Amino acid sequence: MSKQKQSHIERTANEPRDEVGFLPGQWVDLYPPPHTGIKKPGGFTITSSPSLAVARRPPAATHRHSPDDEAQPEPTTAASPSPAYLELAIQSSPTNPPAAYLFQPAAELLRNEVRVRIGGSFVFPPPAAALAPPPLRKAVFVAGGMGINPLMSMLSFIGEQRDRWAGLEVRVLYSVRDPRHASEILFLERIVGLFESGSVKGGLRLFLTGGTAPSSVQDGNTRGEKDVVRCNNGAKVPFLRRRMSVSDVEQAVGEDKEAAVVYICGVPLMTDQFVEALVSPAGLGMQQKRVLFEKWW
Repeated sequence: MSKQKQSHIERTANEPRDEVGFLPGQWVDLYPPPHTGIKKPGGFTITSSPSLAVARRPPAATHRHSPDDEAQPEPTTAASPSPAYLELAIQSSPTNPPAAYLFQPAAELLRNEVRVRIGGSFVFPPPAAALAPPPLRKAVFVAGGMGINPLMSMLSFIGEQRDRWAGLEVRVLYSVRDPRHASEILFLERIVGLFESGSVKGGLRLFLTGGTAPSSVQDGNTRGEKDVVRCNNGAKVPFLRRRMSVSDVEQAVGEDKEAAVVYICGVPLMTDQFVEALVSPAGLGMQQKRVLFEKWW
């Protein structure tokens, strides 16, 4: 007899929750409006940075007077605050009532109030224990498919606070099924942009699985190049046509295992295999507190 699949609430029953604010990497319990009749919440990863969840008022416009002008108060123009929002990763799923609700036409969703509760312990910065001396010098983000979702929030956070994390080297290892178009690779252009702009120091290694022969992956009519994903914004991203391996993660950590943290998010089999290899004395031998993981189902 097959085991019944647990709901999001059942799987995450022991995870901490909060009603306000969030840390990069967390998710929400989202409760649709009461009139929908949907009682159980849906669990959706937050992919935006925490700063976007706070309404920000831009500086007021001022008028500068010349020295010959009579002294008078400078007029100001009130500026509307930018709206606060959460960007969520939501996969279309007709059998998941909260997700099905959110995939309705926008006109049916706007101005309907939903309730959210923040949860999850897979967050950046890592717990204080992982930041103990020596100082943190490297963060390795390992994503399998949709496992990129919480890591995107973390990368955005690091990019926004570039001065705070100026000494941090970030390595992203991202494995996805070979897509027909580059736009199908979640957040690829956004990740590349963070590295190319210098907001995040480090680099990306992309792995494509499920293809038949080496080829290019491109968008629109833009001509691609062999073993390169060429995005709409012109970025060219080299890729490896194979599965990501434990040795790839070990190589990314390099000689910095005492001053590094590794975040792994993917399917259970991949996640378990990588975590075991990294913390095992027979493997890389990293401290358990420096290897953080979350599984997606």
